[in-house]
Amino acid sequence: MTVGLALPTLNDGDAVGNDVLGMARALRRRGIDVLLFAWNSQVNEPVRTPEELPQCLTRPDDVLIYHHSIGCEWGVRAAETLPCRRVVKYHNVTPPHFFADFNAEVVRGCEQGVREVKRLAKSDAVLWADSAFNAADLTAAGANRPVEVLPPFHQTDALLEVEPDRGAVGGLDDWATSILLVGRLVPNKNIPLAVRAVAEYARRHDPRTRLIIVGDRPVPECAAAIDAVIRAEGRAGQVLVTGKVTVAQLKALYLTSDALLVTSLHEGFCVPLVEAMALLTPVVAVPNAAVPGTGGDAVLYADPTPEALAARLHEVIADDALRQAQLTRGRRRYAEHFDNAAIERRFLALFDAL
Repeated sequence: MTVGLALPTLNDGDAVGNDVLGMARALRRRGIDVLLFAWNSQVNEPVRTPEELPQCLTRPDDVLIYHHSIGCEWGVRAAETLPCRRVVKYHNVTPPHFFADFNAEVVRGCEQGVREVKRLAKSDAVLWADSAFNAADLTAAGANRPVEVLPPFHQTDALLEVEPDRGAVGGLDDWATSILLVGRLVPNKNIPLAVRAVAEYARRHDPRTRLIIVGDRPVPECAAAIDAVIRAEGRAGQVLVTGKVTVAQLKALYLTSDALLVTSLHEGFCVPLVEAMALLTPVVAVPNAAVPGTGGDAVLYADPTPEALAARLHEVIADDALRQAQLTRGRRRYAEHFDNAAIERRFLALFDAL
């Protein structure tokens, strides 16, 4: 038996890439032959091209696991037609309207991905989804069979094990309040709301409060719009956009931040919630899309207004008892649902059911 894991782009460090590599490790520990397929990759192991899929997965007992998160005709066609056992792992496609004012190419990719969800839902492939929110997406697209929920593998084990890079936060060790946001500068992350919420918190409670945004700028037009909001709020000196960071740097930022803030309009899972639970960083979030399903009772939720978010941030920062109770719930939730060992057990049980 050979297992093929396929996706458009495989990067070690992004959410979908971490899930693919986690699956590969779990299967290889069982002695199963695993091949990776992608057009583009940045990992330190062989990755085959999509054209090789039909030659590599030819037997009925082979397995294809295709990860869907953006338009990918070759992946969808493989999930529809290859003569082996076929699985779709659905990570959600960001609705294209979020990018309509910023990038036409990204809009086209998302539109294609959304159309392809309907094809995948109506195929005879086995369906897995990151979250109940994503599973409902597949059902709404026409799936007439159960969709199994399987949280994604993630990098939290590495975060827990690595020594934090304290040099990355040396200039931030000044007793000011630090609010962390982890996510790329893209429209669905709703970063302008985070900027306004932290500005409101600074006006009400601590004028030296800073916002640290950990993420790159894949859509320059969106990044420019966020920069404009930062200037309009008078926060140019109190907002730090780090770009990509190492695991050791990310750990240092979690450990020295007073709270993680999540203002996303659309998330299919939201891995930073899991990272914060494991590293004992309290979380304030707007309960959109998959966020409440992942965060559960480990998160303090607020309405999507700067005033409501600022009030919640003040609660968790100022009230030690509330903070400790939230951190305890988060650590428990992480251990029960999102530890990679728990995810591996769930994954292998679903794999055996094939």
